[in-house]
Amino acid sequence: MQHYFLGIRIPSGVQPLAEKYLELHRLADRYKVVSHPEDLHITLFFLGACDDQKLSKLSVRLCSIAEQHSAFSIEVDGFNFFGPSSGPRVTYLSVTKNLLLEQLQKEVAGAVTSVMGLPSKDRFIPHITIAKKRKTQERLALSPDSFEPYPVSIDGFHLFAIHPQNMPKYEPAEFFPFGRSE
Repeated sequence: MQHYFLGIRIPSGVQPLAEKYLELHRLADRYKVVSHPEDLHITLFFLGACDDQKLSKLSVRLCSIAEQHSAFSIEVDGFNFFGPSSGPRVTYLSVTKNLLLEQLQKEVAGAVTSVMGLPSKDRFIPHITIAKKRKTQERLALSPDSFEPYPVSIDGFHLFAIHPQNMPKYEPAEFFPFGRSE
């Protein structure tokens, strides 16, 4: 059965920021999964395996949510990681706190939990994964870093199908454009 997630695609202009940290910390040598430039995204909700009937119902709800939102901007502002600095499990580009993004994620999570019956996740830390799944036991000495915020316009979100053996891995299966204009 096909696996899916809901997320916001990040434009290719962010790739040089990712490459800077991939090279600086030699992350491709130390991690099994390095994000393809076309796979950069912010996950709103991981769905996992889904059947077409539930996806169809969810799609209707997500269209309604998207129609109630207008485009907004976020800022990519740094490098960080989940886990200890000596060997984090995920490294990522961080996103400045954004109430519009948090509200969108809450609404998407609410739709998913009501239609799909999946448990809601209380913690949302918007981030753009650049490397994950350690392949060495080498001790690292990573430290968070910040840079001049890079603005990214958001005009909707996607349902992505996951193809683990492909590059890029994430195929946009459906787009939910924002409907309100300000």
